[in-house]
Amino acid sequence: MFVLYSLGLTQTPVLIVAVLLSAGFVVALMFFWSHPSPLWLSVAAVVSSLGVWSGSVALQDSPTTSVLFSLAAAVILTQRGWPPLAWIAAGLVVVLAPVGVMWLVDSSALWEAYTVVASISYACSMVVFLLNRYGWNRYLELDAARRTGEELAVAQERYRFAADLHDIQGHTLHVLRLKTQLADKLIDRDPAAAHQHLAEAQDLIAETLANTRSLAFGERTITVAGELANARQLFAAAGIACTVEDQSPSESTAAQVNEELLGLVVREATTNILRHAQPTAVSVRLNPGRVTIRNDGATDTRRPLSGLARLAERFEAIGGSLTTTTAAGIFTTEAHTR
Repeated sequence: MFVLYSLGLTQTPVLIVAVLLSAGFVVALMFFWSHPSPLWLSVAAVVSSLGVWSGSVALQDSPTTSVLFSLAAAVILTQRGWPPLAWIAAGLVVVLAPVGVMWLVDSSALWEAYTVVASISYACSMVVFLLNRYGWNRYLELDAARRTGEELAVAQERYRFAADLHDIQGHTLHVLRLKTQLADKLIDRDPAAAHQHLAEAQDLIAETLANTRSLAFGERTITVAGELANARQLFAAAGIACTVEDQSPSESTAAQVNEELLGLVVREATTNILRHAQPTAVSVRLNPGRVTIRNDGATDTRRPLSGLARLAERFEAIGGSLTTTTAAGIFTTEAHTR
């Protein structure tokens, strides 16, 4: 539109051809508003548009040709981001330079119109492309934030999968070790019991394979009751007395995610007791949204419990908490979801 308007006001034939040629370079340059343009195109657009503008001033022809150079300068200045104010001011100086030179040559001519039109065209061009750059930068930031959110979601899902896989495989390996040790002790004096433990170990392996497949396909569910039944069997096999006070919530009271987290606490605490402690008794208390597990096998040396630490992070994410304390030889694990 500006090009056609300029052509309509331009009276010099040579200048008309120059305007058309320069307009082609400037329009091509504007396609590179979001990233740096080729050097040859930038030079061609600036030189040709500045030449057209200088020629218009020298011939005292249409002042609207200043729009071509203003657009070229605005595109180049904003291609690489938000330009410094000094560069913007330098662009204005270059735009007004032909008018200043001609004013020195012929101060009697009316150069105010050229000055006003050139200043307005440059200011409008810079405002348009600065606003465009601002909007583009905001879009890039939002897109980067979206990609970061997606990557974080993937990382969190991988972490959750790794934690669940650790719970399955780690728990199984510790239980298998216990059962094979028991079978080894009983193989000579009670072969039937030894074979029973080996059969249970095989069943446990099959169950673990099924749980691993369920985890891989997102079908795995964990319940407090199921984990508690498994824990009681393991404690009985290890000769550890286990008492349970069950005031657990009904299905309508606890959400599935809370039920799964509490079940994971029972599983991880059972594994830690069998692996790290030497208790004679374990007590479990279930309340709505809460589980408390105590054992009398606490040692003076505290070991880092990475499994419970990971679970504690998941409890915090839903507004709950998981804590462990030691007092008078009693190790207590307490978790609640609300």
